[in-house]
Amino acid sequence: MGKGLGALGAAVAVVALAVGVVTPAAGSSANNHQHHTFRVDAVITELNLVNAGSGPSLGDEIVFSNKLLQGGNKVGHEGAVCTTVSLQRQEANCVATFSFSGGQITAQALVTLGSKAPYAVAITGGSGKYDGAAGEIQTRPVSGTEGILTFDLQD
Repeated sequence: MGKGLGALGAAVAVVALAVGVVTPAAGSSANNHQHHTFRVDAVITELNLVNAGSGPSLGDEIVFSNKLLQGGNKVGHEGAVCTTVSLQRQEANCVATFSFSGGQITAQALVTLGSKAPYAVAITGGSGKYDGAAGEIQTRPVSGTEGILTFDLQD
């Protein structure tokens, strides 16, 4: 990946999807959907930048893994790939899978590389105890290698 979308953009994209036992808190909304909310800290453990051409180009990829922590204890891990889809807007399409005890959660977002602003990531599905998962993950970058992820699962 070229320097234009280089390490800073990669780190922000990584944290964007990234960020004891997972302890969900239950609540309900006006439309009677059950919500289970929990928060994890995401810390980069592996990162590779794949350049699809000469310099920044469409198709450049950021491939990474995060460990997911709660109270300093590892509760899961994440694997993700972000692919550059617009040089003009500095955007990447990111797809991630979060693995926790008892199941996995999948998510996807269009990420602005280099942005430090919090944003929502769509939960696209899950397996095991997360089968049929829907909702959002609120992401908040903390540094170039860490972020806070708040999962809001809807039943």
